[in-house]
Amino acid sequence: MQVGLVTGKRQITLCELPEPEPSPGKAVVEIAYCGICGTDLHAWASGAPYNPAICGHEWAGTLSKSGAGIAHVREGDRVSIGIAPACGQCADCRSGRGAYCASAFQGLLGAGPHAAPHGGFARAIAIDAARLIPVRSGISDEAAALLEPATVALHAVRRTPLRLGDACVVLGAGPIGLLTLQCARAAGAGAVAVVEPHPVRRARAIQLGAVAAIDPHSQDVAARTRAVLGPLGADVVFECAGIPQTIDQAASLVKRGGVVSLVGLANLSAQITPSTWLLNEIRLVAALGYLNEEFDLTMGLVQDGRLALAALHTKTVLLKEMDAAFALLNDDPAEIKILVKGPP
Repeated sequence: MQVGLVTGKRQITLCELPEPEPSPGKAVVEIAYCGICGTDLHAWASGAPYNPAICGHEWAGTLSKSGAGIAHVREGDRVSIGIAPACGQCADCRSGRGAYCASAFQGLLGAGPHAAPHGGFARAIAIDAARLIPVRSGISDEAAALLEPATVALHAVRRTPLRLGDACVVLGAGPIGLLTLQCARAAGAGAVAVVEPHPVRRARAIQLGAVAAIDPHSQDVAARTRAVLGPLGADVVFECAGIPQTIDQAASLVKRGGVVSLVGLANLSAQITPSTWLLNEIRLVAALGYLNEEFDLTMGLVQDGRLALAALHTKTVLLKEMDAAFALLNDDPAEIKILVKGPP
């Protein structure tokens, strides 16, 4: 079976791997679609060593073969990849910190017993069934492949102290930024402004409910933010760009006593001005991944229309077209989310 893997700088290889087989606690899923994530793209662009287990970690499909001891999903069910529930046995779980279960988190990072031998750029995959999330009826296969990044955004908003009516800024209108915009509005945010250099992504942010989409290349972001949200600035800034410079920029946009929520994953070190954060008593919150139970919350928002996932899907390609798709996503910001369709 062919599996698409990032094997070097700007290099995708279709590797031949054994056909997946079920085993106790593990099921085989026929993959319908797998999204190209920003972390996949960063690995491709940089050539840094990349764990095959997370090369393609936004996928959905149909469970075709089930191993022994699996109860919550059955053959024929549509499923999405997610994180396993808390194990209940590790030190964090035993101390009442199930949200930080070491076993579940290892699986999310592509390590430990919950890791798969490869990611979702393939026809099928054998995976620990604890990580499979049943997909609700009425959610399309394409939308199901976007549930994983949508739940990243939902988790980030749930981690952030956001009050009804709060004014917010979202830095970056990539997939996570656009999803965070929608989740913040669903959580009760008042006005949400988005900062994004590319016009197509700015237009998409307005379409999805932003009151303003600010171009950092041609506008004074701080001045424009205060003009839109009020003279004190934002109550909450969500940093979704994953760019070192925007982390400190967030401190210039939030009011005294406000919150900066770190959502984007920056690959390089960032410099901040500590006095700004200290004098303004800015609270910093960080969010990574999600919890198993949050997938159901995400699906509820998709079903009732508060999360519009189709607005992010700009292109579908075949497995053999992955190399060109990565290059297109890297070079053209008008592409937001490209899905790779599983081979028949």
